[in-house]
Amino acid sequence: MLDQSQGRSTIAFQPGREVAAMPNNQASLAALYGPVLAGLCAEELRERHPRIQAAAAAGDFRTLLSEAHALRGVAANFGLGVLAEDLLTVEMAARQQDLGGLHGALGRLPGEVAKALAALGQG
Repeated sequence: MLDQSQGRSTIAFQPGREVAAMPNNQASLAALYGPVLAGLCAEELRERHPRIQAAAAAGDFRTLLSEAHALRGVAANFGLGVLAEDLLTVEMAARQQDLGGLHGALGRLPGEVAKALAALGQG
């Protein structure tokens, strides 16, 4: 829910609404957060996604868990629910050292990162 009281647009708190239930609203994320914050989010995406891929390739579950967790927080804070959900899957698989579980989520990340960058006006 968008709260436009006091002349500014913010996302209103919705108790019980899960991050994964929030769509990647590509039309308004850049406008909602402004170019500076959208740029910071995009920078995190561009830096952490390759680290996640490299950690997975090296079998470094500790780094993979840490990077996925950090990027999931960024994604969730910017309303990128689909990406946050995929990163949660990566986190859980890394925690359990489940290579099979990682495969699907890691395969979806490049597309979701690209969608997120586009939604932020940074693609």
